[in-house]
Amino acid sequence: MGIFDGYLFSKLQCIGTFSEGPLYILQQFDYSEVIIVKTTELWEEDPELHKFLGKKVTVEGMLYGEGIHYVKISPLKPHVAEEVERKLEVDLKLETDVLWVNKQPPQKPPIKQSMDLALLVRWPYRSIWHGLCPTTQIYDFFIEYEGTIIWQWSRGKVFIPVLTPVSIIGNGPVEYPVTWHFSPDEIESEGTYTARAIFVASGQEVTKDFEVKYAH
Repeated sequence: MGIFDGYLFSKLQCIGTFSEGPLYILQQFDYSEVIIVKTTELWEEDPELHKFLGKKVTVEGMLYGEGIHYVKISPLKPHVAEEVERKLEVDLKLETDVLWVNKQPPQKPPIKQSMDLALLVRWPYRSIWHGLCPTTQIYDFFIEYEGTIIWQWSRGKVFIPVLTPVSIIGNGPVEYPVTWHFSPDEIESEGTYTARAIFVASGQEVTKDFEVKYAH
């Protein structure tokens, strides 16, 4: 049994046929829409659904097939009126917790090393999250040491200044992978470094520490 909150409206289906009748749709608070399957014939009004048209509601039922097969519909419960404030879950995945930097013997030019990172974005609901980015940039990554940024993924890149829609489908995470390429000469100290990622569409940030050690 699932619980679905939103705004109930209807439109005609099967127009011009003997089955012409109201189709009931729930607009959820992330702007996604899902059909509520009525318990009457196609051409008939569902008396239980019809009385809630144009209202915010809570629907209890099962989502499968063509839509929500409802068991109960009621006015929106006060404690879910803040539905719009639900947030994405963001996480940061690193290739390693300990990055070994090859400082010996010196190479001319230095041999490049790399570390993979990935921003994981998940919408833990049965709907679709929609957001907007002010440019075509959807995310950014940083590597920091003692408060100083030593690498930024977007540095030197050009993004088109157009509104860019972003959608995250519920359940499984969406992964945004990048690779940090660096020269051993750029790593001046061993210690605890911080990887940071931002999901521009929601403004959420996530950080994760890792250790840098010299390979002797």
